[in-house]
Amino acid sequence: MNPEFDLFISLSAIAGIFIGFGALITISTPNDKMTLGLLRGIVSVGLLTMVGCLIPVLLGRYGIENNSLWRWSSGTFLSLIWFALLHPAARQVLLAQFKLNLKAALFFWIVVEIPIQLPLILTIFGVYPNLHPAFYTTAIILNLVQGGILLVQIVYAAKSESMNGNTN
Repeated sequence: MNPEFDLFISLSAIAGIFIGFGALITISTPNDKMTLGLLRGIVSVGLLTMVGCLIPVLLGRYGIENNSLWRWSSGTFLSLIWFALLHPAARQVLLAQFKLNLKAALFFWIVVEIPIQLPLILTIFGVYPNLHPAFYTTAIILNLVQGGILLVQIVYAAKSESMNGNTN
């Protein structure tokens, strides 16, 4: 078994926690568009990260190894990222983030999203083959960081609403 598989299985469990937090927060928060958009983002990023972690584990079980494993995993993960980004619900996440905090949204979409996708693209094209496992791990961990950023944004949004007296 590939040594990265244990790491990916552990990271998928952490991503599952983000999905659970998103579900729990949904129960206890008002149903305004901004909060719902951020909640959808947490659940989407958590699910995407969890699936991304399990792609190489699954492909490895079918005997795909070495650079082929990382190239196929990267292609699949990048395709799933773009599917999620182009999904209509992603607009709600984007609008909620920019409405809440412009700097945090720019950080999320530029400083974190580009470094998620760039290593995957480099792996797909076979650039620096000895770094393919590191590239894939980088993309997974940064995707997990995105989930954490969304979770923090929801906490700040709820805190600012309660400070402004907007509790429903």
